Amino acid sequence: MSTDDLHHAWKSPANRPSPEAAARERAAFVLLLQREYRSFRFWVIRAFSLLAVITIGLGVSVASKGSFDVKGEWAVLLLLALPWVGAIGFLRRHLQHRRAHPDYNQSVAHSVRALLDANRAAQQRSRMLLGLFALMAPVLAVSIWQLQQVGKARPHEAASLATVMAVVMVLSSLGVYWQSRRLRPEEAWLTELANEFA
Repeated sequence: MSTDDLHHAWKSPANRPSPEAAARERAAFVLLLQREYRSFRFWVIRAFSLLAVITIGLGVSVASKGSFDVKGEWAVLLLLALPWVGAIGFLRRHLQHRRAHPDYNQSVAHSVRALLDANRAAQQRSRMLLGLFALMAPVLAVSIWQLQQVGKARPHEAASLATVMAVVMVLSSLGVYWQSRRLRPEEAWLTELANEFA
């Protein structure tokens, strides 16, 4: 059952649910929330795994070559740190949400409030991601320039890397923005439902 189906059912003039119907509605809301939790778990495991692989790979490369100059290549470390800070921030916000809604499956009202908070958390993640991309863009530019300065990237390699990363960041930003826009109508509907239970 989609959020549109739930919305139409909720707004139906014949919406005078029996105990059995109320239980079905609660189960549908709980299912939506559990789907959101599974999606977030998949995303955060993937993100932390990718960051761990990149961090370990960089560490092994530096240890084996012994040629990393912190003074001349500090931007790479900052570029690596920013996603870690973001991922930890996302995880903390999710855990805060779970602590605030331990009883989300007790009633429709509890489920709606938990879904509304999950929606707002998802929108907050989108804003944080866009902020991270904005911070990473100049750091990435400095990183590429530093790699060129220390002789680890030739001018044409630096230009190619800058082009590829710019395209990736622009496309990623557009995807995040589009996803955030899709969450807003759902937030308005959930806010309306939550107000009915207030």
